Amino acid sequence: MTRRLLAAVATLLAAGALSLGGVAPAVAAPDEITVTVPEFVEVPVSPGGGTTITNAQLRWGLNTEAGAGAFAGGCNFLSAGRAGDAGSARVWGAGDGLYAARAGSVRIEKPTAAGEWVPASFDTRCLDPEGRAVTTSSVTRASGNAVVIDGGTGSVRADGGMDLRWSGSFTVVFYGGMTYWSVTDPVLTIDASGAGRLVGTASGWGTSMDDTTKWEKLPDQSIVLAEVRGVDSSAGAGFSVVPEYLGVTVTEGQAPRTAQNQVYWGSFPQSFVDYQSRTGQRAYWLTSGGVRDPAKPATALTVSYDASAPVTAPAAGVGGGAQAAGATPSNPVRRAPAIASPPEVPSVPSLPIVATAALTTVPSPRGLVPDTATAMSPVVVPLLGTAAALGLSIIAVLGLMQLLPWQRRTIS
Repeated sequence: MTRRLLAAVATLLAAGALSLGGVAPAVAAPDEITVTVPEFVEVPVSPGGGTTITNAQLRWGLNTEAGAGAFAGGCNFLSAGRAGDAGSARVWGAGDGLYAARAGSVRIEKPTAAGEWVPASFDTRCLDPEGRAVTTSSVTRASGNAVVIDGGTGSVRADGGMDLRWSGSFTVVFYGGMTYWSVTDPVLTIDASGAGRLVGTASGWGTSMDDTTKWEKLPDQSIVLAEVRGVDSSAGAGFSVVPEYLGVTVTEGQAPRTAQNQVYWGSFPQSFVDYQSRTGQRAYWLTSGGVRDPAKPATALTVSYDASAPVTAPAAGVGGGAQAAGATPSNPVRRAPAIASPPEVPSVPSLPIVATAALTTVPSPRGLVPDTATAMSPVVVPLLGTAAALGLSIIAVLGLMQLLPWQRRTIS
């Protein structure tokens, strides 16, 4: 309509038919008048009526254990790219060419003590945000490392659902490299209710918790990395959501739920833990009854619709100052569950004890992952010491009273 009106005005001016104040113009109208109309810029729209996304960012650390101390090999950590063949279940070295902080659109980052994200490196892979070495004695102190993938494409549909996919790979390394597996080209699908899943192609090399000499290439397999609920895609520049773990039941290897472990009891998706049976890591992705169970729940997964303007991701699942200073996501769905501290070991009264031989209280490891049967409760050792001390005290008293069997004399 605007263009037609302007064209009509131009025609009238050119013909001298339109006068100002009833007086015809004294000069002849130009032969042509150019009218400039502002261009209309269209926002990309997906076929379903939503918004097309061309550079989405995915950020996820899987769980606290993926950046924690390990019983062998120093620590667990994430690496960019699809790691090659180490040749055996062994600890990675700096010169092996297996670790990478960046590979294409994939990079590994770590939180600082101030809650900021910085690039990771081989030298810092086993350090927490304060620069301290991670350790198995704490279920909250960890590196907090996360994989970040840019360049995601897809769309957010008009009904609130979304389909996003990323190109690239990352590797999940446990026991310093003695067991590892990779994820390639993750895909996120969310329905109109806000429920969905992150799927990727898993690959790697298989070993065993009972036999670390086993080493075999595993076939590529599509697995569910995370199940999510309650995602709100209608506001903000993205979202953070904690994947399902708490209360999730799987078919094998899961310890019974009890009053002591119900705060962190659960599992990663069934296809995920089934694949870990082949990598040797299964016990680290579900509640197995071990001392590391509180560090296994999934940590927040963050998606930004534009990688050049990402939403603030929480630095969750790490110990010390970074945990307290972790930033709140700009479009939060729900917060990560609080990690319960392990139960304190009750104090045992000290009693004098004289031993003629060294006592061994630490069981010898049988494989990569300590299981329920081989893990000794922290209460057992003090109780054994108390029992031994009481026994020796009783023997000493009986000896003083000359009442031991070999000390008894015949009464005449």
